[in-house]
Amino acid sequence: MSDSDQNQQEVNTSQEQAADSGQQTLTFDGKTYAIQSLPPDAVNLLNDLIRSENELNEHRFRIRQLSAAQQGLTSALGQTIQAAGIEPVSEEGQFKPWIGDEQQDQQAA
Repeated sequence: MSDSDQNQQEVNTSQEQAADSGQQTLTFDGKTYAIQSLPPDAVNLLNDLIRSENELNEHRFRIRQLSAAQQGLTSALGQTIQAAGIEPVSEEGQFKPWIGDEQQDQQAA
């Protein structure tokens, strides 16, 4: 489990405990602290940690969206090329259209 996952789990646990006892707590490194007893800098850091975790989750979601879009675009490109009947470049890197090949073969014979 990554540090951010563990921190998020600890924050979630603290929120659950807060709902049960009416007091907000933070579990950090296996120790539970009352949010009210934390210095303002610690509360700000905790809020920043929660915001950064939320943003990270949003970015993960956006990456999944972009990946799905990329797969769809790749599929559409393949279908469009296939429907157009375009011949691929030969393995030597030279373009050999199928009509030109037939004409060259006929002229050589």
